[in-house]
Amino acid sequence: MVDYRFEDQRPDEEIIFVAKRHPWVLARFGLAIVISGVLLVLSHSFFGFSKVTIILLLLIIVSLAFYGFLQWFIYNNYLYILSNQRIIVIEQHGFFSRRVVEAELDKIQNVSIEVKGAMKTLINFGDILMRTGGMEPVIVLKNIDNPYQVQQKIIKYCKKISDIERKEQNKDIIR
Repeated sequence: MVDYRFEDQRPDEEIIFVAKRHPWVLARFGLAIVISGVLLVLSHSFFGFSKVTIILLLLIIVSLAFYGFLQWFIYNNYLYILSNQRIIVIEQHGFFSRRVVEAELDKIQNVSIEVKGAMKTLINFGDILMRTGGMEPVIVLKNIDNPYQVQQKIIKYCKKISDIERKEQNKDIIR
């Protein structure tokens, strides 16, 4: 079990794992740094060390700092929480945009994996799709590290919940 607490956690709820998206999702920020470096080298080669180069350098540094902080904030606050009762997906889309989806484990009907592309296959990350009987028919854990292992944990706890329910139903029938 994981030592983690969140706001609406139930008193008898134990956290199995808390996961974030794979760090590879930050690769766009790395690409922005590379492109910015190329722009700086090109501007320095055309204009030398001039006012244009200094202004461009300052604009790039401020833009990268803001974009980097935004990407870190989104990455750090995009969470997947599996407890012994439910799965919670906290999707952070910007500074002021968040979506929270949760499903009780007994409502999950199917858990499948999508690993598309060479990089996702090599680094071992992908999406987990869970079909439920609720209002949100498909819940997706996007870009999660080691999706096969996470899928097995989810299935294991869904099975535990269904076994407990089956035992309780059998007790009711016997009475």
